[in-house]
Amino acid sequence: MSDALDGIVVGTLDVGEADRIVRLLTASLGRHSVLALRARASKKRFGGLLDPGTQLRLQRGRRRSGLEVVQSADRISGPDVARTDLMRITLVAYGCELCAGLAPEATPAPKLYRLLQVWLELLEGETPPTEASRLALEAKALTFAGLTPALVRCAVCSEDLDDPAVFDPEAGGALHARCGGGGHILAATAIELEALRRTPLADTPHHQVTSSSPWVLSDFVQHHLGRGLNSRGMLETLSG
Repeated sequence: MSDALDGIVVGTLDVGEADRIVRLLTASLGRHSVLALRARASKKRFGGLLDPGTQLRLQRGRRRSGLEVVQSADRISGPDVARTDLMRITLVAYGCELCAGLAPEATPAPKLYRLLQVWLELLEGETPPTEASRLALEAKALTFAGLTPALVRCAVCSEDLDDPAVFDPEAGGALHARCGGGGHILAATAIELEALRRTPLADTPHHQVTSSSPWVLSDFVQHHLGRGLNSRGMLETLSG
């Protein structure tokens, strides 16, 4: 008996001579992997369906090597406009890696799943996302993962933040410079980041940021993951 599952492709791993493990972000199962037999040998069956950012409806069957086997896959949506622009396709990869990295395995993650859906929709829009869009994505993903950084009150003394402030992943977010911490100096207050955390992603292409430390939230994500985000290097290069 087959079982349907909707998911967004966030990565793949080639195994054996022709098979491919497909890594998904799902609402009902969080991070979840399935096995697509002969995916690399049959372009007709899976051609273009297993690219990052593609939303699929899968029919799953028996298990092999501990993984469910894909019986069929139908495309719900996927990057089209984003495929024509290097920055956008890099942001597709970054959003997939970010949201999937913060999602649990075998545990529902509906908010992170919906966040990634909205991010992918934004990347298909006429107005390109901005740095503010990426910061908002990072702030929301951390919140939905239960890792909201301190942005309004000092992570050390819990008093309202004022300048000068720093952002220290080890401390849990923003804090007064006088309270210690060896993180980034925030040229703009963390209130700006808090405002983006609360702003709908669809509205962020019209926002500009003044912070001279645009990667503080990404650093916070990497701190919690215990590893770097592979797509960040290319994104930093394209961002200049």
